[in-house]
Formats: sequence, structure tokens, C-alpha cells
Amino acid sequence: MCKPDEILSKENYFEKSFLINAHLISQKRSFSLRSLIDSDSAVYTIIHFNLVNKVCEELKIQPISLAKEKLIRGYDEKISKKTITHKILLNLIIESHKKLTVSMLIADIDHHEVILSKL
Repeated sequence: MCKPDEILSKENYFEKSFLINAHLISQKRSFSLRSLIDSDSAVYTIIHFNLVNKVCEELKIQPISLAKEKLIRGYDEKISKKTITHKILLNLIIESHKKLTVSMLIADIDHHEVILSKL
């Protein structure tokens, strides 16, 4: 069972969310980061666009163009003004739980490296 090491409760959005350590895996390479798990959210798993170049370089992968651009809603329910055009595909490990081929949309997600959807 994941144990939160930092509870975020500044707004309603964060009351059911917490940060954990996660590992992105591709071809026997690993990249560690902090991830927000949101128990109420997220249809999509999202990675911050500022982190993508570093992840892609370390894991020797390339972003993939989406067939159709996407818009997402923020925690305040407002639709983002920026469209999402790319994603990356990786394996994800959280503690002893492994999820194969996770699609991560690339977007500006404020203060977090990754926001995990219900996987």
C-alpha cells in the first residue's frame, strides 16, 4: 500500500491527493521522479513538458504525436487554453506495483512532475 509522505490540502482538489516516488522504465533504463496521485481525477496521466526532454534523453525514447489534439480541465474545472499534441509511452513502477505501457500526455501542469490518473 502506498503511504503518502506529504499531504496537500490547500484546496479541495488536494484533499484526496498525495505525492509519491515513481519510476519510469524503458528498455532497462529507469528515471525516478515525484508524482501526484489524485484519487478524484484525472482521466489522463500527464507529465510536465519541462521534464519530457530529460526523460526522453535518459530513457532513449521519443515523444509521439497524437492523432487528435486534446484539451484538459484543470483542478479548478477550467479548460486549458493550450492544446496537448504529444505523449510518451513508458512502463511505470510505484513501490512494487508495475503498470505496462502507460500513456503520458505532455502538458504544463504547474508544480508537479507527473499527475497520475486512476491506472
